[in-house]
Amino acid sequence: MSAPPSGDTARPGQGPDPAFTPALFAIYDLAVTPVTFDVMNFFVFANMWAMRTGAAGYNAVFVAGPEGRFRDLTPKDKSLDPAEKIWRLRHILAAHGHIARRCLGVSTYDRREDFAQMLRAIHPSQLFPPGYTLADPRIPFMLADLFRQKPTPQELDAFAPDVAASRKAQAWLDRHAPRGRPVSLTLRGSTIETRRNANAPEWLAAADAIRARGFDPVILPDTDLVTDGLDLGAFGDIPCYPMGAIDLELRAALYSRCLINLADNGGPAFINYFMGQSSAVCFLPVEKLPEAVTLHGRGLDRMAELLAVAPGESFPGATPARRFVWKPDTRDNILEAFEAAAAHLAAQQ
Repeated sequence: MSAPPSGDTARPGQGPDPAFTPALFAIYDLAVTPVTFDVMNFFVFANMWAMRTGAAGYNAVFVAGPEGRFRDLTPKDKSLDPAEKIWRLRHILAAHGHIARRCLGVSTYDRREDFAQMLRAIHPSQLFPPGYTLADPRIPFMLADLFRQKPTPQELDAFAPDVAASRKAQAWLDRHAPRGRPVSLTLRGSTIETRRNANAPEWLAAADAIRARGFDPVILPDTDLVTDGLDLGAFGDIPCYPMGAIDLELRAALYSRCLINLADNGGPAFINYFMGQSSAVCFLPVEKLPEAVTLHGRGLDRMAELLAVAPGESFPGATPARRFVWKPDTRDNILEAFEAAAAHLAAQQ
């Protein structure tokens, strides 16, 4: 990925009418990209590109692969049928556009031929990624691509919940987090690669201990668990927020109002790393690596490479309240991470 245009290179906002600043068209080509929460990396990249080019914002465009197909490359790709991928496109991928800063709109093209006509009307300087073509759709969604550009904290602050979602999340917390000290626990409970799921008994034991310390633990369950109706009664007397598993805006709103956000296995909880001051303490699957990692035979080194960090480290600017935890998700490890985050936040007050 080249650097943003500079100097005499054509760029939005430098046309014949200085009062008009065009927006970018950020293309997410489903022929070569996943239908997972990794899409958030693409939105962060588009946000950064819009800021650096002086664009008015960007329009997110999702384009189907040839003959309407999706990518079929990784074990995760192959485990999802076309209907499930369409559902994810609507409820996960496109939903990011509604809480993404500087995203002006979201559109989808089921037929590649229709988008080809639209593409001819877009000036090359308004395309992201630059140089995009249907024949060579290279889409930046890997963290290594993002951090190679050395984004600033402001550029990484790419998502924010809307006002209505924030009100709804706060109303729920007023009832279920009565001490006003909410701590979210995002737990993987997927029907795909089940061995990667959170160690639920350990997390619930940690939740009890967190509550005993004067905080209000709340569970944000896996989407699969909620859509299968298995979240009901699954967490004992620890409050569960199933709406956040279905509605990304409500998820982001809940995260933004929690003092500490603890998570297992990444995925949707990673959005906290791209929400300003939101807490993000994520346990990595060090003892239950994804198939996409084990296929390469490099274990933790490969996972670190995909996260664009060195083994044992975190994203740039890490604090005890915003970091990765390279330990198994046991009660003691969870509490240790929680207490470090709580002490750090208390020291900031």
